[in-house]
Order: sequence, then structure tokens, then C-alpha cells
Amino acid sequence: MSEDGSTDFSHFMDEHRQRTPGLEASERSRSSRDSRSPAAGLRLSTRCMYGVILAAIPLMSLGCASLNDNHYYAGLVPNGYDAPPNTNPLTIDFAQLSGTATDSDVIAKGDVVNVEIAASVSAKDTFSYSVRIRDDGHADLPLIGPVRMAGLSLADADATLTQVCVERNLYRAPKVNVTIRKRKTNRILVVGAVKEPGVKEVPVAESDLLSILFLAGGLADDAGANIEIRNVLTRDETMKEAIAADGTRGGIARAGYASTNGVPRSVKIDLVSAAQSGANDYFVGDRGVVVVEKVEPKAVTVTGLVRKPGRVEFPKGEDLRLLDAISLSGYTSSQVANKVYIIRQPTPESQSIVIEASLAKASHDPRHNVRLAPGDTVKVEHTPATILMEAFQIIRVGVTSNLTPLL
Repeated sequence: MSEDGSTDFSHFMDEHRQRTPGLEASERSRSSRDSRSPAAGLRLSTRCMYGVILAAIPLMSLGCASLNDNHYYAGLVPNGYDAPPNTNPLTIDFAQLSGTATDSDVIAKGDVVNVEIAASVSAKDTFSYSVRIRDDGHADLPLIGPVRMAGLSLADADATLTQVCVERNLYRAPKVNVTIRKRKTNRILVVGAVKEPGVKEVPVAESDLLSILFLAGGLADDAGANIEIRNVLTRDETMKEAIAADGTRGGIARAGYASTNGVPRSVKIDLVSAAQSGANDYFVGDRGVVVVEKVEPKAVTVTGLVRKPGRVEFPKGEDLRLLDAISLSGYTSSQVANKVYIIRQPTPESQSIVIEASLAKASHDPRHNVRLAPGDTVKVEHTPATILMEAFQIIRVGVTSNLTPLL
């Protein structure tokens, strides 16, 4: 026997259990009831809470990790990595793109003109006929013969024909009236993001970019800002095309067109930049092609601690900022969520960067409310505070369920 008598007591309990077969089962049953009791559940929940707090302490001590070359804080992002403004080509001032290849009353090669000559006051002595202007700029007029008319205004054409009739002894004092019956047209193919794509018959005098887009019904809702013109002409070349072969007019010398021998030239235009600069020297020749960029809706991906993770599209023609994306995702799923990582690839060839932002700072300082770029990934991160909040919510549910039977 030990000094404290523990051996005798244990021996006594063993003999007692042998003499009382139901005692051991009764003790196991009582132990099981104790483990299911509200008090035991409360003790278990308390131990779990302590465990979560102890596990979160190392996270709290981590602090801010040192930044590498591709990690930046909101408000301190270098130039070149910022998101560009989200422009909408449908809202630009298209009047800045307007241009007139020829004056509206100037006769061009290929035009059909109507000539009316009154030799006297008698209606019987009035002659009227239509004639097409040849490629050399002349018109073959009945009884009068060939007369160069391309490049003349309607008033100049009246005076020229009057003088020719007198010089050729056809009429003494004729009254001449020249009108344009039909303009020469260019056949231009318009494709891409326009409302009415297809081949358009465009008068040479109206073969500027704005007129062509108007004839195509305007830009579609999915139009981008970039347009490519194949077989593009400068204003000077268009004027020469419209008037006589040896005619000359002052024009704009446009540089930067891509061209090779035998291949129509092409130029790419940013509508927003062109409208801002007031550039209007974009004209298309016969059998030219206008390609309007078609773009998919711009969007970012929002993940992490938000109620509705997934794709968030940009408002049409408007910027999308950090708080906008979080709001469109149902806001955060944790009341204490604050840290956000924005993963961005500035160009397809460059390496991705990470921009660390704070929702609290973004709500007070516009510099931290980062403007997002299409393709960005916005991730609301876990922090020690969000982990503890989730743990407290789990424990609160457990405690409440265990205390309910005691109430």
C-alpha cells in the first residue's frame, strides 16, 4: 500500500465495480451526458476562441511586408502604370472631323450637269440638255462643242458658256444656267462597328470620314476609338481627283500613310485624338475601305471578400474606380475588410504589377481610389482583423446554440 492509500482505494473501486456490473456503464453514460451539456459546449467554444486568437497573433505581428519592384502603394504608382481614362467615341465632337473635299458648287470630273440656254425671250428658243464631264475635264455640248468645265463654279460655268457661244457666233446674248444634276460618286466599303455596314455610294465632294460614317448610320454601341482607312487620300489629292487633271488646289500635306507600289495606302486614326486636334484631312478614294474597330465590353474581375465575386463591366464611356468595383460586387462580405490588391498587366509584353490599396483611405482620399484598367483583377484580402471577425462570428453562433437550452 502506498503512503497516501491510493493503491488500496483503486483496489477497492475495482472490487466494487465487479460486485456492481451496471456501475461502469452508468459512469460512461454520465460522462457522455456531461460532454453534451450546455456548460461543456460553452467550455469547448471558449477553448476554440482562445485557439483562434493564439493562431492569429503571428499574423498580427507580420506587419507590412517589404515591397518588391512590382509592388506599389495606391497613390504612389509610377507614370506609365496608371490606367488610362475610359473614353467613349460616341460622345466625341464629330464636327471636328468634318471636311469638304470640294466646294459644293464646283463641277468635278464625272459629274452630270444640266445646261439651259435661252437664245431669246421666246420659250421656243430655249434649249436644255444634260451632259457628263469627261475625265479630261471637258463636256461635249450639242451645237457648241467641247468646253472645259471641271473645276469651275456654277457661276463661272455660266459665264464661260456665254462667252463661248458668243465667240463661236452661235448666239448674240444668250442666257445660260448650269446646274449639277448628279455628282460623281466613290464606292466605299464600310465594315466593323457601324449601324449600317456595306458599300456606300459617296459623292466625291463628300468623301471625308465624317460623311462616310454618317452614311453608314453612325457608330454602333460596341465601337472602339480606332478606325483604319485603306486607300486614303489627302485633301489635295481629293481635290485633284475631283477637278480637271491639271487643276491644282491648296491642301494639307498628310504624312505617315503606309503605302507600297501598287497597294492602296492606309492610315490608322484615333477618333478621340483626331477630334481633339481638329484633324479633318481624312478622305477616301474610290474602292476604299473604312474599318471601324469593334471592342468587347471593358471589365475587371473582383475576387476575395466580396458578396458577388466575378466580372464587373465598365460603365459606357466612364471610368471605373476601386470603390465603384467593390460596390458593384455587393460590397465586402466582412465589415472589417480593408486591404485590396489590384493586379495589373500594363501591356501584353510587360510583367504584372501589384497595387496595394486601402478601402478606408480610398473613401476619404481620391488618390487612393484607384482608377481601374480593363483586365485588372481586384482582390479583397484577408487580414488578422477579418480572421478574428469570422472566428468571433463562428464562436457566437456556437455559444448561442449552447446557451439556448439554459434560457
